[in-house]
Parts: sequence; structure tokens; C-alpha cells
Amino acid sequence: MSSIVSASELYVIGLGQSSAILEPDSDGVPTLVVPQPLVFRAAYIGPDTFDTQLAIAQRQLLSSSCHLFRPLQSPDGPPYRSGLVFISQGLQSRMSWRDGSCISHGSQMHKYAVATPYVECDWAQDVRLGRPGYFLTGQSTDAALWRVFRLEADAAGRHIFTIAPVQFSQRCPRADFSSIGDGTRRAEIAAQYDEFCQRVATSAYRDVLTKARNIVEGLVACRLIRQGHSAGRDLMADLRTVKGLLESPARESCGWSDIEYHLAHKIRLLHAQTHTAALVESGRPIRPEFALTVAEDLAELMRTWGYVC
Repeated sequence: MSSIVSASELYVIGLGQSSAILEPDSDGVPTLVVPQPLVFRAAYIGPDTFDTQLAIAQRQLLSSSCHLFRPLQSPDGPPYRSGLVFISQGLQSRMSWRDGSCISHGSQMHKYAVATPYVECDWAQDVRLGRPGYFLTGQSTDAALWRVFRLEADAAGRHIFTIAPVQFSQRCPRADFSSIGDGTRRAEIAAQYDEFCQRVATSAYRDVLTKARNIVEGLVACRLIRQGHSAGRDLMADLRTVKGLLESPARESCGWSDIEYHLAHKIRLLHAQTHTAALVESGRPIRPEFALTVAEDLAELMRTWGYVC
């Protein structure tokens, strides 16, 4: 019986759901790990190349040469994860391997070596520069995004990664827009929300910001029109109307709250930060994990306004 906790190499034999994890025994023979460990596919994304590398990382998750992430017990507790990253060493042919007392010969399997401080990798350089990157884990269409929180070496000379989720939950609440009387507007908001949830699931933060802004624009306009106000020109103009109501003597009965205004305004401002002019002015791109907080902001607005089932 092998234990991957102490492994510096591992092998994967088979494909898909029929694959199995093996670790070299004392004689160097790949041996089936019992019980099979929890191992995730993982693709690294640098902090300065997130926009261009996200789609590439999603494709890498489908590749046999993708990194593997083996979780270990984290001293930080949830939602953090600690673990080892194993780097593909390619396909090995004519391999012997052991399953209990049985030895098979002539097999093909993928070999992986644990990441160490002695092999220079992009993530180590990014951490040294104070700009830790990200790991995308799971399947390409249902992946989770994690930021490298800490990188350290253990006594065996292996890199121990601690990663933090960019988003604690990737689920969007089920929405019901049937109370919107304008059928065209209702259909458009519903379609935008479906696309929004798809983008949240893949951490495509620029699209998330765009969809969130469009949805909020539509919902704010609907509420203002229902109250008898002029609306629908653009989100900034409609939020000025909301701000005016909150600053008026009729504030208590205006049907709006400060938190609603500020959440909607935050979504508008973050979306504006994706524009080239804003990027040039600020000199730095918006962080993906900050951008993805609009998912919670939008969910809170929708709950407040009665659009969550």
C-alpha cells in the first residue's frame, strides 16, 4: 500500500474515469495507491497574463500533460487548500506496475514529478516578485479559480502550495423575472442572466462585469419606470435619479435604500475599469477576484428586489 502524501513522483494509467494513480514503491515500481487519492487537474495562470491565458488554461485542463494538484491538510483551514503540484514528464512506455501482489508489464502511463524549489517555474518567480498567480482546477467547462496564497518548501524539498478560492461560491441563485411587465425587456434580462451565470462558472471576469452591468441597468430602469420616473437612458443617468430620490425629503418613502444604490454603482464602476482608457489612467488591471465579487452584489440586489426564486 502506497501513500501519495510522501510522493515525489506519481503515474497515471488509463484514461478518463477508468484511470488510476500509482506511486513508485521502494524498488521504483509504480504501485497502485490504495485507496485512490483525490487529485485535481490544475493549470497555472500568471497574474499579468490572466486575460490571455484563461482560455488556454481551460484547454490545458483537457490535456494529458496538464499539471496535477494533490490536496493535503491545510493549517489555515477552509476555504484555503494546501497541496502538491505534480508536473507532467510525458508518456512512459513498456512500464511494469504493481497492484497488490500482481505485477503487470508493457503498459503505458503518464509520469509526473512533484514541483520543487530546485526547478524554476513561473509561479515561483511570480511569488518572489510579490505578484502571485492563479491555478484553474477541475474540468474545462466547470473549473474553479484559485490564487496562490503561499508557497513554501517542506523537509523533503517539495513545494507546498496554499491556494485561496477567488470566489467562495460559483453558484448563481435561480432567478424569476416574471414580474417585469415589458416582455422584451424581461426576455433580454433573463438571457443576460443565463449568460452571466455561465461566465461566473468559468471565472471569465470581464464578461461577468459586462453582464452584471447590463442586468443592473435593466432592473434599475424597470424599478424607476414602475415608480413613475423617467428611465432607460443609461445606468449612470438612472443612478443619478436614484441618488436624487435618496437625497430628497421623500427619502423614507422613495422605495430605494443606500445599499441598493451603492451596490448598483459599484457594479457600474467596476465595469468601467475594464475599458482601455480606465486601464491606462489607473496603470493596473482590475484583479479577477475583485471583479468577481459583483456576483454576490448582483445576487443581493436581486434578492432585495424580489427576483430570486
